[in-house]
Order: sequence, then C-alpha cells, then structure tokens
Amino acid sequence: MAATLLLWSGFFLSLRSGAHSELLTSDIAFTRFVIPCLILLPIVIKSRKAIAAVPKRYLLGMFIGSGLPYLLVAGTGMSFAPVADGSALIPGTLPLFVSSIAIILFKQPLSSHRIFGLGLVVVGIGTFLSQSITNPSPQLLQGHLLFLTGSAMWAVFTICARVSDLNPLVTSGLVSLMSLCSLLLLTLTGVLDSHLLSTELSSWPLQELLGHTLLQGVGAGLIAAFTYLHAISVLGAERTAAFGAATPAIATLLAMPIFAEQPSSTVWLALTLISLGSVIASNIFMKQDRSLHYQPPSFEK
Repeated sequence: MAATLLLWSGFFLSLRSGAHSELLTSDIAFTRFVIPCLILLPIVIKSRKAIAAVPKRYLLGMFIGSGLPYLLVAGTGMSFAPVADGSALIPGTLPLFVSSIAIILFKQPLSSHRIFGLGLVVVGIGTFLSQSITNPSPQLLQGHLLFLTGSAMWAVFTICARVSDLNPLVTSGLVSLMSLCSLLLLTLTGVLDSHLLSTELSSWPLQELLGHTLLQGVGAGLIAAFTYLHAISVLGAERTAAFGAATPAIATLLAMPIFAEQPSSTVWLALTLISLGSVIASNIFMKQDRSLHYQPPSFEK
C-alpha cells in the first residue's frame, strides 16, 4: 500500500503536467494503457476462462471505475483544479463512496466511529465546494465535481475487483485491454481528439511522452494496479481505501516545488478533514477485523 500511495501521487502529478502541455487527455490515456496491455495480454488470454466466469456487470464496473472513462474524468478535472484538490477529492473521499456502496448493497453495519469519520469527510468536501462556489471562475467547481465523480467511479472499481476475485495482474491487463481498444475506436472515429494522431511522429514530445509512460503505464498501470489490488485482497476494500487518505498530503507536498502550487489555508483545512475522516472511518484501529468480505452469491440474491 505504501508503494501504491507513492505511485498514485505520481499519477496525479502526471495528469496535472499533461493538462498544461500540448498533449490531450486521450494522449495521456494512451501512455497509461498501452504498456500494461502489451505486457499483460498473455496473462489475460491464459485466464480467459476465469474472466468469462465473472458476471459481466463486475467487468463493466472495473472498466468504468479504473479504465478509460475514469481517466478521462480525472484528467479533465485536473485541467480545472490544482493537484491538492484532485488528490484530496479522489482518493481522499474514496472511503465515503465505498462505505456507501457497502451499506446500500451489502447491508454492512455503520458503527459510531465510522459515522464520525465519514462526517469529517463530508465536511471536508463541503469546504472544498464552498471555495469553488465562491470562486469567480466556474472551472474550479467543474473540476471539483469531476473529482468527486472520479472517486465514485474508483469506488465501483474497488468493489467489483473485490467481488470478482480475479488475479490483480489479470484485472489490470483486462482493464488496460478494454481501455486501449475503446481509446483506439474513439480516436480513429473522431469522437476523441488526439495530438499524437493529428501530428507527425517527428513533432511528438518524446521526452514528455516517456515521462508519462513511466508514471502512467509502468507506475500506475502495472505496479500500482498490482499493489492496490493485492492490498484489497489482504486488507479489505474499506481498509485499503482508508490508507489512500495519505495520498493528498504526499501529492500536495510534491506539487508545491514541481508546479509552484501554494495551497491556501482553506485547502489545507479541507485536506486535513478529509484525510483524518478517512482514517477514522476505516477499521485500521479496530482489533477485530471487520473489513469488507463480499460474497457474490448473496449479492446475486
């Protein structure tokens, strides 16, 4: 999970960097999915029977929650708001959405400490939104709403990945394959614009592409996908999501020297509320393991 946190921070920094370059979100998506797809394709083919046994709605949930749709939402939001906001509102609010799904679909009990923790997360979200609502530019509010949408999508992926019980590398390879095929279809048909397809190879920003490929494709696509899904299988979905509360602080501290971002006191307050609330809402301080253990048969009922 520690490795996941560092790579997640690099993921947000890469999205922010891409938002201020000539590359489009679709180009960043290409660097994110092409490497995992090519490397993990043999594993996906070998596991096709296990994949076929998973209900299609779980596969769709994993694709939407961490594949191309998620990256387009998060990447677009990062062009409207700073790294601190994105890193707080996506992984920081993840426990809120995961717990909501667990309560509604799986009838998980809601303890008093979890209510208090999730309440702090809600207050933190409200703090961010109050800042964006009063901001003269509507783009900040759009960015915050996209980040919250991305967090809800990632929660769906977390739940579906836990229920499907697929090998982490198989899950990562399958999501990358589905995303790359969708990306190629959308760009070739003109639904999505691409700087890489519209310019000659000699004019590609190769150094920038290499950096995004390392952070997105190798880091987030291969290593972080495995470490995160492995953490889910060992720690449970809610507990793993709670550890993600450290991502905003790491990403914000890195963004300050890299992008010269200077978060306001309101942003730091919101970061603190969301991070603290995520930790309290988790079960990491409980002696008894109460992490999510989903049973697909009961869900089927």
